[in-house]
Amino acid sequence: MRFPESTKTVVIGAGTAGLSAAKALRQAGIETIVLEATGHAGGRCVTDASLFSTPFDLGGSWLHSASINPLARLVEKAGFALHKRPWTRSWVHILGSNLSSIEVQAFQAYEANMWKAISIAGEKEHDCSTQSVMPRGEWSSTAEHIIPQMLAGDANVTSAKDVHNYANADGDWLVEGGLGAFVKSLHTDVPVCYNCPVLKVDYTKANIQISTQNGTLRTQQVISTVSTGVLGSEIIKFHPPLPNEKTAAINVLPCGVLNKVGIEFYPKWTEATQGQMADYHSSNNEFCSLLFGFYNTSLATGFVAGKFADDLEVEGKGAATDYCIQGLRATFGNDVIKYISHTHETSWRGNVYTNGAYSYAKPGSASARTILAEPLDERIFFAGEATMKDAYSTVHGAYLSGKRAARQAIMALSLKNAQSY
Repeated sequence: MRFPESTKTVVIGAGTAGLSAAKALRQAGIETIVLEATGHAGGRCVTDASLFSTPFDLGGSWLHSASINPLARLVEKAGFALHKRPWTRSWVHILGSNLSSIEVQAFQAYEANMWKAISIAGEKEHDCSTQSVMPRGEWSSTAEHIIPQMLAGDANVTSAKDVHNYANADGDWLVEGGLGAFVKSLHTDVPVCYNCPVLKVDYTKANIQISTQNGTLRTQQVISTVSTGVLGSEIIKFHPPLPNEKTAAINVLPCGVLNKVGIEFYPKWTEATQGQMADYHSSNNEFCSLLFGFYNTSLATGFVAGKFADDLEVEGKGAATDYCIQGLRATFGNDVIKYISHTHETSWRGNVYTNGAYSYAKPGSASARTILAEPLDERIFFAGEATMKDAYSTVHGAYLSGKRAARQAIMALSLKNAQSY
């Protein structure tokens, strides 16, 4: 679309938060434009239909806490096919040995108790790391590697209070065709300037000046929806610099890593089906989980997270895939590789427009999410999963944060207009 000289409100980022914010503003009659650094909408929730025989969500893929998730209600209303089968472990490999079925059940029971203990500890006034409040037990040294797969940060650097604050509810659903594709379909009426990275936000004057690679535009308001990884790297310069309390909040809500390895099998491989998963722990922090039968197809997804995912990215392209295949061989035998048709791995740390997958709170820093969400000068507003105390790291959290930021912006404009009379 044509790059404008001015507009009432600018939204930075066409991810779920940015799209939902822009749609709410436009529905309120407020002229709004979205500036997106990449060539596609969706941000960290994007579906690629070209990689496998079924669409693959490179980032967010689940409707978490579906019973209270507003996106789940929209998906149901739109009539999209949903896959609601819960995921349970069928195989666990720990340090060279495959657990028996009874041991797998015990391991899964330990994980449930682990999250319960962390949440209970998070109720206390003094915050601490998730690692420090894990129950002692036979499976603890392996189960702690599940924590970064949920929080994107390792157990020793993530907040127990943040876990307690999260509004967990029943249901983790998959959307046929991809969650990213569905989110995009909700916002086809939102105008977006693609391939337009924002370089600077100058809010020293009444009209904010936005500098981009495509030119400069003026606006009364800005909603920033970029990740804490981008905010922390200062790829976007704010003038004057963001206040100390805002930068402090950004620093204690780093953008962690969860990378995916898509693995498509030939249909004749039938040893695992939708809802089954395998954990593979080979040594130290080397750990992955493998989930099978996405959308009742032959597509599996491997997950690596936290420092280990960072290490694999540093090692180079293909390292995460090789590790997940190592896990497959340990679980099913060497012949499993003969049935692999295609693979693809993500590298969210290396994405300069996200610098990670999603945020985690350091111990003692759960309240930073509220600080990050606070408007600045009633002209600059912040959205994104990192600003959500009870729905961080989720697509619906991003969606709700965009709507909240839009409400804040609408209220600020109404107040400004009232004072001008």
